[in-house]
Amino acid sequence: MSSKRPTVKEVAKEAGVSIATVSRAMSRPEDVKEKTREHVFEVMKRLGYRANQAAGDLRRGRSKTLLVLVSEITNAFFAEFFKGVEEEARAHGYVLLIGDTSEDAESERAFSDMLLMNKAGGLILNTNGFLEDLLPSDVDGTYSGPPVVSCGGHKEIELPTVRTDDVLGGRLAAGHLIELGHRDIVQVCGPLQTNGFERRYHGFSQTLKNAGIPLQKDRELFGHLSVDYGLDAAKQLLASGNLPTAVFVHNDETATGLLHGLVSAGIRVPEDISVIGFDDMPYAAVFNPGLTSIRLPRREWGRLACRKLVSILNAEEGADQPIIIAPELIVRASTAQPRITSSSEAST
Repeated sequence: MSSKRPTVKEVAKEAGVSIATVSRAMSRPEDVKEKTREHVFEVMKRLGYRANQAAGDLRRGRSKTLLVLVSEITNAFFAEFFKGVEEEARAHGYVLLIGDTSEDAESERAFSDMLLMNKAGGLILNTNGFLEDLLPSDVDGTYSGPPVVSCGGHKEIELPTVRTDDVLGGRLAAGHLIELGHRDIVQVCGPLQTNGFERRYHGFSQTLKNAGIPLQKDRELFGHLSVDYGLDAAKQLLASGNLPTAVFVHNDETATGLLHGLVSAGIRVPEDISVIGFDDMPYAAVFNPGLTSIRLPRREWGRLACRKLVSILNAEEGADQPIIIAPELIVRASTAQPRITSSSEAST
């Protein structure tokens, strides 16, 4: 057999079928009888034929590549999410292109251009912003561009959404601390212009209000969530001279920084102060003390987001309906009943 790459014509001749049948077996296998299809695939394998995916995509006007964008690819949060997307994509015959926007306008524009030029068949978007002013929408805010699934929800444009129930997550965190007997509680928050953090904040705050516990807005801390921000938050709480009995932190990365800062200053957790995080990252279970957290099913989230995008690409009925994923409270050693009365409570 020649070392030259075999063609579709040669496959058709060897299999004793038309070129059109070979083409259908590759692009629309359900339209070819099973016996014929298997015979064609056996001949392709024997001849060493490999389909030109790019050419096929151009002919069909549809790419078999899916673009997945996140704000910070180095964030360990996204590892399980990517794994879920990849597993589902592979099951449907797609490959992934992963991008990091770093919340940079030029990077965002470059990725949106890829989508608009059909270099990717669709987009899974798990970032804190992006696309509202880059992809087309109607005057009423309805999205009118290439297939996109949002994993956070976007304020200025209506996109098909697969996201976690951050409001419920905030409620679970507040309910846990209230059940333990805490009344002097402070939040360490992410930027509230980000939908997920805003939902966590309101879910937590509303639960405190419903329980008759006053919000301490003058003691709430806001910033870009990170270990360093957690360390800084610990310093601010210590400098106030009035530690709350419990703190809700909007993600685990920041919570670990907060824990380290408190323990390094001689504050006992949970004896002196309880700390609860959000995300339930793998290190939450092995941190000392183990971090109580709100678990997000990240791999399942990725699977569902990819499944949603594929259903949109296939124009399936109901594909535009949102999917909201419930989080779960995971209790560990960083939360306990308050053993001291804070000075703010003593003064009331």
